[in-house]
Amino acid sequence: MVVVSLAVATSGCGDGSSGEGPSRQVTFLHFNDLHAHLTPHWDRVRDTSAASGERVVRRGGLARLATLIKEQRADAPASVLMNIGDTYHGGVEALYTVGNAIVAPVDALGIDVGVPGNWDFAFGPSITRRRYTGEVVAGLLPPFAGEVLGPGFPNLAANVTVILPEERAGEPFLPATMTLDVGGVRVGFIGLTSDIVPMMFEQLAVGFEFAQGEEAYRAIVDEHAAALRSAGAEIVVVMSELGIHKDYRLAQIIAPGAVDVFFSAHTHEVTEVPLSSRSGAIVVEAGNDGYLGRMDVTLRGGAVVEKRWELIPITDDIPEDAEMKALVEAARAPFLAADVDLGLAVRVTAQRLTEPIDSVVGHAEFALDRRDALESSFNDLVTDAFRRSAETDVAISPGFRFDAVVAEPGRMLEDNTVAMGEITLEDVYRFFPVSYSMATGETTVDTIEGVLENLLANVYSADAFAQGGGWVDGFSGIRASIDLDGADGDRVRDFAVVSGDEVLTGSDVVTVTGCIRPLERPGVLCSHPGFANVAPLINEDSGSAWTPVDLFIHGLELLAPQPRGEITELSGRPSWPEAPFVQPLRLTALTED
Repeated sequence: MVVVSLAVATSGCGDGSSGEGPSRQVTFLHFNDLHAHLTPHWDRVRDTSAASGERVVRRGGLARLATLIKEQRADAPASVLMNIGDTYHGGVEALYTVGNAIVAPVDALGIDVGVPGNWDFAFGPSITRRRYTGEVVAGLLPPFAGEVLGPGFPNLAANVTVILPEERAGEPFLPATMTLDVGGVRVGFIGLTSDIVPMMFEQLAVGFEFAQGEEAYRAIVDEHAAALRSAGAEIVVVMSELGIHKDYRLAQIIAPGAVDVFFSAHTHEVTEVPLSSRSGAIVVEAGNDGYLGRMDVTLRGGAVVEKRWELIPITDDIPEDAEMKALVEAARAPFLAADVDLGLAVRVTAQRLTEPIDSVVGHAEFALDRRDALESSFNDLVTDAFRRSAETDVAISPGFRFDAVVAEPGRMLEDNTVAMGEITLEDVYRFFPVSYSMATGETTVDTIEGVLENLLANVYSADAFAQGGGWVDGFSGIRASIDLDGADGDRVRDFAVVSGDEVLTGSDVVTVTGCIRPLERPGVLCSHPGFANVAPLINEDSGSAWTPVDLFIHGLELLAPQPRGEITELSGRPSWPEAPFVQPLRLTALTED
C-alpha cells in the first residue's frame, strides 16, 4: 500500500477564502480499467525490493473490491466512488453477451459517477448508444435485436457529440459535467472519454464526433471548470479516459486553480506518487482492476489545503462480499458449464465457445504477459504461433494493453504455490476478447517497416496528443534496431524480414498473417493499410476463418520452448519494472510550452 500526502499552497482561489476555519474532507475512490474482470487473477507488479524488480501476485475480483469499498466508505462517509473507463469489454463473459453479463455486478458496487472508455464503444455504435442512453438510432451498426443492459449510475463525456440523427447533430452524447454534495462540500466532476475510438476502427465511431487535439481539450476543461466554480463547486476533478500522458500534459496548460485532481484511466499505469503540475492540479491513475485509489481532499474554509493519495491493492486477504460473489458466480455460470455451446450475440464471425473456460488448452514454458510497451512475451509467442500456422514470412498482432498473466513453470507465487504454466481457455480470451478473424496478405518490407515506425510514434511520441492506440503491435519474422529517443517517423535504424535463411529488405515482397475486423476496408490487415491480396485464413476443419483464440491454441504445439526478441533498442532507456511506467512518461517534454 502506498500513501502520499501533499500540502497545497492556498492563495485565495476558489471562493476567495484564505484557507482558515474548520476543515472538511471529501474522499474520492478511484477505480478504473476493469476490462470485465470479474474474478481475481495473476498479475505482474513492480516491486523494487525483489531482485528482479517485480513479482507475480493475485489481484482484483469484484467480491473483494466490494468488501474494500464498504470498508473505505465506512471509514470515510463523505466519499464518492468513480468508475473510469473500459468496464463492459475485456473477457469471455462480456464478448458473448455484448457486455450484459458485467452490468449487474458492477452496478452492485454502488458507483456514483462514471466515464465510458474506448473499449466500451467496441461492440459498435448501436449497442453503445443503447447501453448509455437507451436510444435506438436507425442505421447504426450492428443491427442487434437483443437486450442491451446499461449502467445504473450516471456517466459523463464532455468530449463527444452526436452527428446522427442529423437533426440532433452537435448535441452531447452524455452530460459533460455533474455536481454532487458530498458531506456538505460541493464537488464538480468533468468527464472525458477516450479520444482514440475513431483510430481504433472508424466503424465504432459512426454517429459520434470526438474532440481532437491539445487545444480542444484545454478549452473543454477550462470552460467546464470555470462554469462549475461559478456555480459554487469548491472542488473540481476531471475523470479522464484519455490516459495519464495526455492528462498530465493538460494539467500543465489549463488555467491555474481550475482543477484540483485529474483521475486518469486507459493507460493502466500504477501511480505511486501523484504527478504535480503548473496549474496546481495533481494527476493519478490507479493501475487497472487490481487496485482501488483513494484521494482524501481536505478543505479549510473554502480552500483545498491537502491532497492525500493512497493506492490500495485488491489482495486475497480481503474477504469476499457474499452478495457480490453470488452475482459474479451467476454471471460466470454459463461459461463454466460442462455442456457450454455459445455463439456471439452479434454474429459477426462464426466464433463459438464449446468448452468450459477453465479448460487447460496448453502450457507455457516461460511467463506470458503484455507488460511491455515495446515487445512483450505474449505478443512474441502469439505471433510465432500465427506465422508458423499460416506459413507466412511475417505475423502481426494488435498491441493491446490487457492480458491475463500466465506464470512460468516453477515460479513461486505470492500464495506460496508453484506455477505450473497452465494456459486456460479463459486466459486466451483475456488476451483476445475480440470478434476478429485471421487473414493473410502480401506487402513489401518497406511497408512493414513503416507500420513499425508509425506504432513507435503512437506509443513514444514526445507530444502526448500525438499518441494513440495501445502499445506497440506484436511481430514475428522481423529483425529491427530502433532508437526510442528519435523523433516521430525517425526511430527505426535498421529493419529486415528474416524468412528461413533469407534476409529480405526494401521492396522485397513478403506474406503476412494478421487480423481483420468485421466490415474491414480492403487492403487492411491488423488495422494497417498497404496490403494486397488480403484473404481470410480458413480453418479446413470448420470451413470458417480462424479466430485469434483458436489459431493461437492450434499453434501452441509448433512453438519453441524459450522466449525470444526481435527488436533491439539502442538508446538504453530503462523500461518497466526498472522504470515506474510501462509506457514512458516523458516529464520534461510534457511540461514544455
